[in-house]
Amino acid sequence: MPESRPHLPETAARIKQIADPRHILCREDMLWVLHYVQQKVAQGEPALLELSKPRILRNFQYFGEAALLLLDRTAAGHTQDERIRTCLLEAMHGLITPETPDRP
Repeated sequence: MPESRPHLPETAARIKQIADPRHILCREDMLWVLHYVQQKVAQGEPALLELSKPRILRNFQYFGEAALLLLDRTAAGHTQDERIRTCLLEAMHGLITPETPDRP
């Protein structure tokens, strides 16, 4: 699968921060990801065009779920934060390259 265009350093840093399980997600993080994905879809990002139809549907499913979780953000907790993080990362599938964990 072709990779997405290179990210600006601040975009890559923001994605890495949002993906970090030690980072406490805030509303701005969630909105940023939703806007980022929406922007890439509108621009016809080549990496997205290479995804299979079932994968694109999964991206959309996670995008919608993240949006709904954002709307119902009353009960914050570790489990919900991890679910939101998973949804955000899955919604960006194809737009970001998976990070290799740092090895000692």
